[in-house]
Amino acid sequence: MSHIEKKEFEIYRISPPPPEWDLQECIRQYIQSGDDKYFYWFLHHYEPMLNEKAKFFRNKYKMDEHFSDIKQSLVTGLCKALLNYDISISPFLPYAQRYMEREAHNYIRTMRTGYSVQSEFEYARLRKVMDIFNHSGGEFTEETISQVATQIGESSEKTKSIPDSSLNPENIYFKQELYGKLYEAYDSLEYTEKIMLAQHLGFCPECFSTRYADKTNLDENGKPKEKPINPLPYTDIATDHGFSDADTAKRVCDNAIIKLRKKI
Repeated sequence: MSHIEKKEFEIYRISPPPPEWDLQECIRQYIQSGDDKYFYWFLHHYEPMLNEKAKFFRNKYKMDEHFSDIKQSLVTGLCKALLNYDISISPFLPYAQRYMEREAHNYIRTMRTGYSVQSEFEYARLRKVMDIFNHSGGEFTEETISQVATQIGESSEKTKSIPDSSLNPENIYFKQELYGKLYEAYDSLEYTEKIMLAQHLGFCPECFSTRYADKTNLDENGKPKEKPINPLPYTDIATDHGFSDADTAKRVCDNAIIKLRKKI
């Protein structure tokens, strides 16, 4: 490892090192005191894991010269997560994961050499295309296009047109606005409302995906097949959260949707 590379791995190193607190305690002290030093302590202790996350994105998207910037984007996600974090509800790191991933993907989306897609929705589909392409031997044939179309639920013609529509400035602007407002509105909900609404509508409350990887069902490349997240009936949601009847679960979800509409 060169001197420059070593520095990139030790951006948040403090000397002499801070007390050996666990990560959640650093966050608790920061929130209670408002003293930035506790967040710096958190970054000092978390940096080895932060490096691993940055390396994962760097290697996955073959952006060898972007390690430091990807790492900084992850820290930006941590900072944004702190703005809405309620320490009484959940530990910080599980809560912050999707903020970190979103910022890393935003950086990759805008800086990746050779292709840049500004819409988060279009970028998510492009990531799927890239993954299938990489596992098909690098040959983007009609057969590969058919595989992509099947997995993203689009026709072959629509799949071919995705890159063109991704670069439509009007679509990009309005989709960015829409998804930005949706994220903000969803983050403003109470924790129980978030989980119950996600169960009702059929999406992951952490990454917002409507599909999950079924590790018990592998494709020809040995990768888990993706399956849709099925919405749960109100009776099951009520049981999960200890409510006496389905009407209570429905009322919570309806109120959450009303809150979202008002925010948007």
